[in-house]
Amino acid sequence: MTPEDYKKIAELFDQAKQLPREDRTRFLEQACGNDKALHDEVASLLRYDAGPEDFIDGRAVQLTSDTAIASMPALSGKQVDHYLIASLLGRGGMGEVYRARDARLDRDVAIKFLPAAYSNDADRLRRFEQEARAAGRLNHPNVLTVYDVGVYQGAPYIVTELLEGQELRRQLNEGTVTQRKALQYAQQIANGLAAAHAKNIVHRDLKPENIFVTSDGRIKILDFGLAKLKAPVPTKATESARTFTTKPGLVMGTVAYMAPEQIRGQDTDGRADVFALGLILYEMLSGKLPFSGDSAVELMNAILTKDPPELTSMNGAIPPVLASIVQRCLEKNPEQRFQSASDLAFALQTLSSTFSTPVGAPAVIDRRYRSDLLT
Repeated sequence: MTPEDYKKIAELFDQAKQLPREDRTRFLEQACGNDKALHDEVASLLRYDAGPEDFIDGRAVQLTSDTAIASMPALSGKQVDHYLIASLLGRGGMGEVYRARDARLDRDVAIKFLPAAYSNDADRLRRFEQEARAAGRLNHPNVLTVYDVGVYQGAPYIVTELLEGQELRRQLNEGTVTQRKALQYAQQIANGLAAAHAKNIVHRDLKPENIFVTSDGRIKILDFGLAKLKAPVPTKATESARTFTTKPGLVMGTVAYMAPEQIRGQDTDGRADVFALGLILYEMLSGKLPFSGDSAVELMNAILTKDPPELTSMNGAIPPVLASIVQRCLEKNPEQRFQSASDLAFALQTLSSTFSTPVGAPAVIDRRYRSDLLT
């Protein structure tokens, strides 16, 4: 995409944002004419500029339909199958989340309900089902555990473990985290991603809001609502399995944490999650993201064309080898990044071990890691 293209997209995006939502569709149709690519780019930006819609752990996010949420029945105190609903935890564009008690297994859980009105919305229902199917396939200590799914009075729901702690975003809002903690968090995230990628699941919306830090310091990756299930190698058991995919060219995710290939609407794999983790690690170490812009278009252009500021120049206490790991995650060409979350986890583990080296002892880094990092 040329600079002229970005300029045109930015102009239409800014003009459309000034209009009431009900007038934007007609405006884009008239302004873009037969240029479908231009129309789709601006429409995607308008859709995601307002922020994410999904949540699974009960945090409040921006509502996209107050009427649809209000139409849900009051659930506190109700019995839903064998779950006794206790209290509302949060609500968002994809429904409401309640604390509940599983009477059958005598444990507290979180239940996320999709409004019944949305069960007729094929896209929202697909995304809800996709979240349940993707997360339900994973069994890893660094991924939110899904217990059950069902339907109550026409409203689909998903049951997950109930987490105690806070989002990584809340910690970052208070400033940077220590290098040791940043490494611990990043390593756990990488391990969780590696488990997901092994199941052919790409998260595609990794960000601090989707990273939960439990009260005992464990990382949990949340919200696989935008996850892309990559088709595995067909076998007799899987060749008829139904998978969810995304139309080519559709931009998914949250702009600030998108990989370049996501912005371009290209096919993505686990290396897009590696890029997002690099952004999160950069933010944990420096207190800010490496790319910025006054609008979604400018931000996307920065991710596509600009180099991130050197971490070592922002904080001289950051070891060059750690800065190199982050830099490699943020390579714009996927072929130049770590080729798997497992490789990244190994690099972080190797570096993390040097932080526990006794004072006065030489820091030793595995030679395999050193040679891999520098190639």
